[in-house]
Amino acid sequence: MRALLILFVYLAIATVGYSQQQKTPVKQQKTLFTISAIDGKTLEEIPARFKIHAKRANRKFDGQSQLGQPYAFVLTGTDTLTVITKTQTPGYYESEEVMVISCDTCPNYGYAVRLEKEDPKADSIFRGLQVNQTFRLDNVYFDQSSYVLRSESYPQLNKLVKTLITTPRLVIEIAGHTDNVGDRRLNVLLSENRAKVIRSYLARKGIAESRLRANGYGDTRPAAPNNSEENKRQNRRVEFVVLAL
Repeated sequence: MRALLILFVYLAIATVGYSQQQKTPVKQQKTLFTISAIDGKTLEEIPARFKIHAKRANRKFDGQSQLGQPYAFVLTGTDTLTVITKTQTPGYYESEEVMVISCDTCPNYGYAVRLEKEDPKADSIFRGLQVNQTFRLDNVYFDQSSYVLRSESYPQLNKLVKTLITTPRLVIEIAGHTDNVGDRRLNVLLSENRAKVIRSYLARKGIAESRLRANGYGDTRPAAPNNSEENKRQNRRVEFVVLAL
């Protein structure tokens, strides 16, 4: 009788263990990510092409949006995306953004890239210079997480070259900044190297290096709180500061 009782208890424990092992696994939520491009001022939609790298998934997406039809692809979890946006519509700068998509449970996630329009009537030099004044170089671009200067940066940097030539006593600091994503020490190093690359570009155009300082500040001098993707984009920037005139 005792042996039968022991056998019954053993079978009961085994049955519970087996039933626990047979629990249905939690199904991972798939997220349909849609992306489009809009004019930075009018918010009107612009057809555009997107090259997207999902870092965590180690996948690349390449597609195009049309009016009323965004480009769409599927994500299977939280990821960091590098998004390069180009448009064939004349007069717009290329855009590069890094965004963290923390959405493991929502079935849909939409985003609109704001593209800045070129101003053909813009001055060829920076004006109204004052000591300690800071100018943001909005149209200077680098490859993601690197200090490789992209050719789209040349028009604005050439404008800075002309400014330095026409103002011979002008001394500036090139200041690189990042958001707070990633290792702080690496961010400082990245921002410093980007500033040095710009200094080298200006020097190759004939500007004396004695008139150029280059410093990287990482995320230590944010232009906005790092609490949203839009604010982080503001913090990923390169500026020049007027040191002397």
